[in-house]
Amino acid sequence: MSNASALFRSLIVYGLCLPLAVSLGYLLANPLDLTTVAVVGIILTVLLIPLFLRWHHVWLIAAWNTTAVIFFLPGRPAVWQALAAISFCIGVLQYTINRNNRFLHAPSVARPLVFLAAVVLITARLTGGIGVRALGSTVYGGRNYVGVLVAVIGYFAFTSRQVPPKRAKLYVTLFFLATATFAIGELPRVLPSGFNFLFLVFPVMMGGPLTDESSAVAGPAYALTRVTGLSSLGLGVFYTLLVRYGIRGIFLEPGSLWRLVVFAASVVVGLMGGFRSALILMFMTFAILFYLERMHHTRLLPLFMIATLLVGALTIAFANRLPFSIQRSMAFLPLDLDPLAKLSAQTSTVWRLEVWRRVLPQVPQYLILGKGYGFSGREMDMIQDDSRGTASEDVVELVGDYHNGPLSVLIPFGMFGMIGLLWFFWASLRVLYQNYQFGDPAYHTMNVFLFAYFFVKVIFFFAVFGSLASDLMTFTGLVGLSVSLNGGVAKPVVVPQPKIVFNRFRLHPSAQRPVGV
Repeated sequence: MSNASALFRSLIVYGLCLPLAVSLGYLLANPLDLTTVAVVGIILTVLLIPLFLRWHHVWLIAAWNTTAVIFFLPGRPAVWQALAAISFCIGVLQYTINRNNRFLHAPSVARPLVFLAAVVLITARLTGGIGVRALGSTVYGGRNYVGVLVAVIGYFAFTSRQVPPKRAKLYVTLFFLATATFAIGELPRVLPSGFNFLFLVFPVMMGGPLTDESSAVAGPAYALTRVTGLSSLGLGVFYTLLVRYGIRGIFLEPGSLWRLVVFAASVVVGLMGGFRSALILMFMTFAILFYLERMHHTRLLPLFMIATLLVGALTIAFANRLPFSIQRSMAFLPLDLDPLAKLSAQTSTVWRLEVWRRVLPQVPQYLILGKGYGFSGREMDMIQDDSRGTASEDVVELVGDYHNGPLSVLIPFGMFGMIGLLWFFWASLRVLYQNYQFGDPAYHTMNVFLFAYFFVKVIFFFAVFGSLASDLMTFTGLVGLSVSLNGGVAKPVVVPQPKIVFNRFRLHPSAQRPVGV
């Protein structure tokens, strides 16, 4: 009987697999056809369902900060976007099947995100809709809408389940170290053409000048001053060390010399990228974390003061002999640097100020109903054909990339978008602070860093550089990781206090008189 059952199952398998294999072979004869891509994608998705059901959460965390894209789909969406949608759908499906599989409870963060998503959708509906050019639409700007909405969905995907306690450090390490994948996009400079297949998944980083005018002024060296991959690699390792070990674990724990060496190397590599923002982010994160870990009450304070003075003196003395990209990273400091490095940074600053000067008068116009992200291909063609020499600023204004956090919210989504974002920031900081104060002591180092880094990114978003379309996923990822790590929002432990209750029908022993007295 068992042999007959096994034979019957084998016949069913062969009956399904053989026609499917023949059909796939026929379709793959024309691999670039849209029908082929769709059918193969559907079949692979069905085959991957068991793996997604088990590993979707860790894959989402590991891919959140990567540059990987799904190259065979129209528009080349990011891997983290696809995983966020899949993970969210699995979470909803599991909840509908079993009501015990609830999303982690953090309503104070969920409400502003839902409000912000509603503002985005309403604005899109009233300003021409969400058009994706890669899907045949005549409207551009859909990628930014998708980035904002999927960032919101990603938060709920993070909170669909809790991080396993035994793998907490692994998950957090994967989350931050994934930033290092930006460096893969810089490899065409050094790898032979035989490795070009890598850049189907990891796009080539486009560094260099912001405008043709800045390149012409600063010269050929300008294009070599900014290497996004190196900066992201350094920051990724820098953040990974701090979130795993903290400042105390890097500088004070026995046997931590290798951590100190890698930490110093990450700072140098981060500065080699040529971005002033890298130095600002590392300094602010380290300073706030130093205070939150109460390192100013340890012997490290005088040691750091002495080390800072020594490094500062050496930097002042040899600043103009440092590598050109490091000089550009420090161009905002009053140092004796290469004039070309200063000119390169100054050109970038002047360009941004010009963009802001042109855009600021538009803010009152879009306070109630934002401009949205959508624009027509005809507008793009008109700007590209413009012969006035200011096409770069016009393109930036059209696509909404203002290189300024508040402007990237106010103009596309008006004051309602800003209200939603500020509400989200405040709620997230409260949740991160509660997890830092009252979370599991085993996660204390990670919770301290998550709170410090989120706080730094908020300041950076408003004061230095920001873009809602690209930065919202950073914020939702950080708070979503914290909620998933701590199983929700940590609360202070209430210690029950004994309450003295007197018997109203009986006198206290001290007030009773002995019998016979």
